[in-house]
Amino acid sequence: MTIAAPRAERPRLLLVGAGHVHLQLLRHRRRLADAEVTLVDPGGFWHAGTAAGLLSGRHAAHEGRLDPARLARRHGVTPIRGRLASLDPEAKRARLEDGRTLPFSLLSLNLGSASRCPPPSSPGPRVWTIKPVARLLALRHRLERELARGHAPRVLVVGGGASGVEIACQLRQLARRCGGRAEILLVTREERLLEGAPAGAVRWLMRHLARQEISVLVGVEVTGHAPGGVTFTAADHGWGEDSLQWLAADHAVHATGLAPPEGLERLGLPVIPGRGLAVEETLQSPGFPDVFAAGDCAALVSRVLPKLILHGRHQAAVLADNLGARLAGAPLTAYVPRRVATTLLDLGDQGLAIRGQRWWAGRLALAWKRRLDRGLLDQD
Repeated sequence: MTIAAPRAERPRLLLVGAGHVHLQLLRHRRRLADAEVTLVDPGGFWHAGTAAGLLSGRHAAHEGRLDPARLARRHGVTPIRGRLASLDPEAKRARLEDGRTLPFSLLSLNLGSASRCPPPSSPGPRVWTIKPVARLLALRHRLERELARGHAPRVLVVGGGASGVEIACQLRQLARRCGGRAEILLVTREERLLEGAPAGAVRWLMRHLARQEISVLVGVEVTGHAPGGVTFTAADHGWGEDSLQWLAADHAVHATGLAPPEGLERLGLPVIPGRGLAVEETLQSPGFPDVFAAGDCAALVSRVLPKLILHGRHQAAVLADNLGARLAGAPLTAYVPRRVATTLLDLGDQGLAIRGQRWWAGRLALAWKRRLDRGLLDQD
């Protein structure tokens, strides 16, 4: 009589977070066929690329969302609704906020990012951030009510990067769609908008903003909120308490850049302060070869990357290869960011595309961006 050998337990791959990288990773499920894969979904996915259209009212709320659970099941991945509370990387166990404990053989973290913002003041302007994206939907509903009542809200957008520029333009589109008026002021602490972009693109953008009746102030750093507006310091003003100045605003929308999500330091993994979970070029956590991280929550030890969706898409393929290689005991490959990334801005009625020192603007650039956004959402 022959006794069959006991079947080896399948390795457990735990994906925590349903951001761009993990949703793209689901498409590479076949590379991880030997593993039992589980996705921890904190509750729906808002595509950041469509946030501008959501704010202007061009998109309905459901048009910018994916259901990660449905997508996971389609690719043979088990979805779990929950949020990560703590991690024991030595024992290879993750604990969720509801108390459930999930063992893993390999772990990948794609926890997203948060918006930086000074604390609100009461009394003071209503304070909004660009993340989570649902906050922009709440801002839209609030402004729609004010515009319907005949108010002309004063909206201050803080941040002269791509996000701030898009937000300012979409606010103008929202006001026009509602048949109302709004004062929109875009401020940046830099000496110009879109720092690092070609000078010609910035000149075109400034003319476009002027046509949209969007005012711009450069060299201004917002320091806090105050009754009726915000406080700021200007580069051409002296230092000290008397350097604080004031700008009127009913709403302050902060789009000054993204920060790591709160609580990373409690996970027991190496962290680069202000940047996120430290990862090697293989996307592994230093000292924990079975723990990977990618997307906005991760920070390469060797270089600093802007938090762009484009980098997340490229990381997904490398992450899939390296998770598969780790399961098979094979060598891992390094993630090499593309030297030149393309930035696409949705300005409402026009688009602006920038790649290195090349740029083009108009409806074709806008159509390109919207097509790319639809391509990601169409996978659901």
